[in-house]
Amino acid sequence: MTSLRSKFYLIIAGMFMLFNACGCVSSSEQEITPTTTITRTATISPTATQTLTPTVTLTSTPANTITPRPSQTPTITPSPYPSMSPTPSPTTAPLEPAVLFDYQDANGRPVDWSYSHVTQIGFDRLNEVNELWAFMSFQLLDRGIHQRNFEFLGETITVYYLNVAHEFDGVMLPMQLVLGGTAGKNIAIEDIPADGSAYFQVRIQDDSEAFYPYGIHRDANRDYELRESDYPLLFIKDFQTLLPTLPDEIILLADHPILFPFDDWPQIKLDMGRVSYFAARYQPFFEIDPYDRLVDQSGFAYNLRDHILDGAQMPEGYYAFSSQTLVIITGD
Repeated sequence: MTSLRSKFYLIIAGMFMLFNACGCVSSSEQEITPTTTITRTATISPTATQTLTPTVTLTSTPANTITPRPSQTPTITPSPYPSMSPTPSPTTAPLEPAVLFDYQDANGRPVDWSYSHVTQIGFDRLNEVNELWAFMSFQLLDRGIHQRNFEFLGETITVYYLNVAHEFDGVMLPMQLVLGGTAGKNIAIEDIPADGSAYFQVRIQDDSEAFYPYGIHRDANRDYELRESDYPLLFIKDFQTLLPTLPDEIILLADHPILFPFDDWPQIKLDMGRVSYFAARYQPFFEIDPYDRLVDQSGFAYNLRDHILDGAQMPEGYYAFSSQTLVIITGD
């Protein structure tokens, strides 16, 4: 009986020890599980870091590509007005300066050799002037149409202009008044192709008629069929014949944009590349680098803006203005 009881206790003790052993194994497995989970989480972190690296590289590259204004260096523009230096002209005409006469515009302002009148102005979001048109007066110095050449986008453009002068700060400065241009080098006026480069917009009136600078600007820039009768297109070759017949008393008034909104520059360059007379007329108002990029507006354009709007002194130089609309007023 004692032997049976001893065996019973041994069996109970053995079962108890086996139960404790199972509990220890289970407890050990439960401790291992979080350790494994932490290890796997840590291995994911480098993967997330690697995915951020190419994103930073991709965003920095196009930012450099679309810089709106390339940095300007002295190598791009060796002198403020490099293209406006006087050049030999195949047209020779004796000096015959126009004679000034008493005349006022519709606003009562005297129209003399220093006259200018803003016809359109615009501002950017910083309230700075980024668009400017003006009528300017000029003294015709001779009765011929002159020409020069310049290169743009690998093509030579012949520019046709008048020898004129404008008074800045009491000093008469010689200038070129650009009428238009055509593709090719030293193209004679008689050989201009019969397209848009062959003519320009002009109005001739005598001193008995009023001169409305803003009204003329507005009407002359309407659709062609609405302005044709009052602001007809005249062939440059016909104007060359007309010039010697004009009287001594004559005032030239030309309207043209001086400053252009930056967003318009791509279209302006496209127009200059496709239409030769746009290239000729826009050239004086832009700095063009050796790669034919419009890097900025010219120093002349900015100086002219400051002179017209603020009365700033105009530095002496040889300049060119352009005529989108030319008004010729004749005296007695």
